[in-house]
Amino acid sequence: MLRKFLAAGTLGALVVWQAGSWYVERAAEMPTSPTTCGSYVDPRFRDALPMLRAQAASIMATRRIPGMAVAVMLDGRTVYHEGFGLADLEHGVPACPDTRFRAASVSKLFTAAAMARLVERRRLDLDAPIQRLVPEFPEKGATVTPRLLASHRAGIRAYHDDREAINTTHYASVVASLRAFADDPLAAAPGSTFIYSNYGYVLLSAAIERAAGTDFLDAMHHEVFDPLGMSSTTADVARATIARRTTTYDTETPFSPDGSLVRSPFNDLSAKWASGGFLSTVDDLTRFGDAHVRDVGFLRPETIALLMRPRSGAPPLVGYGLGWMTASDLHLRRVHFHFGASSGATSMLAVYPGSRVVVAVMANLGHAKFPFAPLVNFARPFQPFWSPDRVLLAMLCIALAARRLTPRAASAGRTVGRASRRRDTRSCS
Repeated sequence: MLRKFLAAGTLGALVVWQAGSWYVERAAEMPTSPTTCGSYVDPRFRDALPMLRAQAASIMATRRIPGMAVAVMLDGRTVYHEGFGLADLEHGVPACPDTRFRAASVSKLFTAAAMARLVERRRLDLDAPIQRLVPEFPEKGATVTPRLLASHRAGIRAYHDDREAINTTHYASVVASLRAFADDPLAAAPGSTFIYSNYGYVLLSAAIERAAGTDFLDAMHHEVFDPLGMSSTTADVARATIARRTTTYDTETPFSPDGSLVRSPFNDLSAKWASGGFLSTVDDLTRFGDAHVRDVGFLRPETIALLMRPRSGAPPLVGYGLGWMTASDLHLRRVHFHFGASSGATSMLAVYPGSRVVVAVMANLGHAKFPFAPLVNFARPFQPFWSPDRVLLAMLCIALAARRLTPRAASAGRTVGRASRRRDTRSCS
C-alpha cells in the first residue's frame, strides 16, 4: 500500500509539475512587443525607436525571455526607457521600466560604491588585513584585504557549481553568512590571480558593515541608494511582499532539468546581499551609472578612476577593476560595465565616459546570456559621431598609416644620404 501511495503521489506531482511547465512555455510564446506602461523616448531620438525595439525583440525571442526592460540616460537625463513582455506570465502582468528585477551581480557595483564612499571618509582602509574589521574571518597565512576582495584577487574560492548559488537558510546578519566559506582554504595566494568570487564580496560586505557602524543593508541605503535617489532599489527579501517585484524564471540546469521555462526555485539571498542580492529597476541602474560618468558629488573623480582601473585582464585597457569591468565596444568606444546572471535574472549596466551615455538592461530569466551586439546597439543612437574615443581611434589609424609609410620614406632618405655623401667625398678630393 505504501509503495502504491508513493507511486501515485510521485505521478501526481510529475503531472502537476509538467502542467505548470507547459503553461509557462505556452505563455512564453506571446509576442515580445513593448508594453504601454511608462514607455518614453526623447523626441530627438524618436527615429531610433524601431531599431531599439527590434534589438529588444531579438534578444527576447532568441533567449526565450518572458519580460525585460531597457533604459538609456544621456548626460544625466533619461532619453529612453521601455518594458517588454511580461513580469508575471501566470497573471499577465506587463514588464515596465519601474518593474523591480533582480540585479544579480550588478549588485557588486553597489557594494563597491559603498566601499569607495567609506574609503573617501577614511573609515575603511583598502589595504588593511580584513581581520582588522572582521576578526570572525580566520587567518589564512596570507593577507586578504578589501582591495583584493573587490577585484576578485583575494584567493577566496568561487562557487563549486550553480546549486551552491541557491540558498534556503536565512542569515540574520552578514557575519553569520560567512560560515558558508570562512573555514575553507584559500584557492590561490592573495594577489596572485583572478578568481571571480561571490563569497569574496560577502566578506567585503562584512568589512563595510563594520566600517559604517551599522547593518550592511542600512549602510547600502545610507551610502548609495538614498544619496542617488534609487528609491526602487532594495534587498530581495524572499518572503517579503515587495511591490512591482517580477516573478523569476529559469531554463538552465540545475533549475530546469529539461530546458523548459519554469518558475525559479526558492532562494534566500541573505547569503549574498553584496554579491547578488538586490532588486532594482533600469531607471535606478542608470541613475547609479550616471554618478560614475558625471561629477554629481557622489564620488570624487579620482575615486571613480580607482574603481574603473583594471587590475586583471590586460591592464590598463581591458580587465576587471574594483567591481567594474573595462573594455571597448564594437565601435572601439571605451565602456565600463558589469553583467549579472543568476537564477531568475540577467542584468547589465554599462557606462560610456566619453559620451556620458548609460545603458541598463534587466530581464526576469536566469542566465539569459545577452548577445553583446544588441546591447551595444541600445547605446549607438545616443552616441555622438565624434567622441574622445573616436578621436583617439582616428589618431591611432593615422599613426598606423604613417608607420606603414615610414620604411619607404626611410629607405628613400638613406638613398639620398648616400648620394649626398658621395658628392661630398668627391668635392673634398
